[in-house]
Amino acid sequence: MNKICYGCGAPLQSTDKDAKGYVPVNKIKDATYCMRCFRMMHYGEQAEVDTPKDAKEIIRKVNKDNKYVIFLVDYLNINKYVMDLFQSINNEKLLVINKGELLPDNITYDMLKNYVKDIYNINAPIKVKGGTANHGVKSVYKYLMDENIHETYLLGISNSGKSTFINDLADVLESKINRINTNKHANTTLDFMRVKLNNELTLIDSPGFIMPNSLNNDVTNKDIKMLSYNMKDDECIQLLNNKYFIKVSNGTPITFYTNYESDNLIKKYFKEVELSDEITIKANHDLVIYGIGIIRFKNETTIKLNIPSDNYEIRPSIFGGTYE
Repeated sequence: MNKICYGCGAPLQSTDKDAKGYVPVNKIKDATYCMRCFRMMHYGEQAEVDTPKDAKEIIRKVNKDNKYVIFLVDYLNINKYVMDLFQSINNEKLLVINKGELLPDNITYDMLKNYVKDIYNINAPIKVKGGTANHGVKSVYKYLMDENIHETYLLGISNSGKSTFINDLADVLESKINRINTNKHANTTLDFMRVKLNNELTLIDSPGFIMPNSLNNDVTNKDIKMLSYNMKDDECIQLLNNKYFIKVSNGTPITFYTNYESDNLIKKYFKEVELSDEITIKANHDLVIYGIGIIRFKNETTIKLNIPSDNYEIRPSIFGGTYE
């Protein structure tokens, strides 16, 4: 049987330096990782690769196999597109919300779970994983064992933390597996990869889904920034170095939650700019901008913006109001 790279799942090969899984011929006998993953892990490099399978293809394969599914998402990437993907999985499944340690102090795990169930009509069980190896993965493992589940797919949006999840489970179970490659860039895992953690549990890791309507697919900061502004009438905020604008008609406090690191991410000022799209946002509602973050509006206001409609959604806020 051909060896696979333990970082991305690609079959190891020495014939094509530009193809997936390449290892120099003198290294392949003892190799655990391909050259791409090795250099990502040790030198922080990132190779440009195409996603080998789109979301529909992955879901179709998983549904056909009829095995259990763990679906991982970090809480800033909870949105309609991601939840629709989760709902399209026909198998028995578990939603795991990752990076729970980054939640604001006033948001409990139970509040977050109830919010996701209510807003996105999720009937499947939900777990929240925190930042340490034993914070959440023990609960997931116990749940799987109680349900007599010994083999499961692991799916999720790219950068949702699937590899870290596997490594944390391995640490808790004192598994002797090699460490899975973790990286902040998209497409670290390139193919399906079986990971036997112990005699009781095998995970089938999958390529991460790329959101086609995301304004950003790289998470460049592991921490969540909360930026608060008191918007005045007709004041404007600009995102991503004057690429996108949001003009607030009626003054209101806003809070911007993001893990996107950029000096030019957001600025606030009065600016005359022509914006054609106009929407009303109710009090304590969020403007969710896919790949960038969440803007919570405390008061009802009308905004004008030039962000394409398939790049955002509006919903009741997890950060205030009914769910606070």
